[in-house]
Amino acid sequence: MNQLKTALFIAITFLTSCTAKVTNDHSVGDPETAAYKTLSNKLIEDMKREFGGNMYESEKITPIETAEGIKIGIPDGTFYLFTKDNSKFLKGDLNNDKKFDLIIRARMNEKRGLETKKYFVFLQGKEGYEYVAEFKADDMVFENCRKMADLKVGTFNLDSISGGLLIGSTNYQSNNESYYKDYSYRCDTEKYKINLKDKTTELVFQSDLLKKNSNTGKYEKVTK
Repeated sequence: MNQLKTALFIAITFLTSCTAKVTNDHSVGDPETAAYKTLSNKLIEDMKREFGGNMYESEKITPIETAEGIKIGIPDGTFYLFTKDNSKFLKGDLNNDKKFDLIIRARMNEKRGLETKKYFVFLQGKEGYEYVAEFKADDMVFENCRKMADLKVGTFNLDSISGGLLIGSTNYQSNNESYYKDYSYRCDTEKYKINLKDKTTELVFQSDLLKKNSNTGKYEKVTK
């Protein structure tokens, strides 16, 4: 009996020592915080290079805490806004290796242009999360707009990761919107596959296209 207990103890100790540093659960802790810090440093360095060595300007690129969140960006230019709480993190298995990978979400504004969203993808490796790619929410749906003649731009809103797919909804803007911030069309569900090799996304499912009824405010199925 004592030999059996000893064998079990050794086996458990061995398995524990081989466990990856990032656990497969939905918690947010040191690994996620480290990934966010790595991403923040990367964005800051990328933006400093945009100034072409102008030290006065590059010194301004520091994270700023606002009422909305943590802002990282160029003054009067491109900036990212991350929430201060854990809602910026989203976890799920992206490459079917039974490990939870990580996506960090941010709102993005390019040089006083229209706001979009950006998704930064990290895969779980042996030593933690490893950055692999990033996707703009409007670029992801660009081909959808081209296929549907009445649509001009759209924004994919990522809600979850399931079965290796990005799952969410998309708001679309037509060519006839009266206000540039109006998005009168939407698809309640869209699913995208990430092709990690070439760092692209591919639409694999799309629910019915809906249009907002200007009188009732409700969304109704678009009929041809």
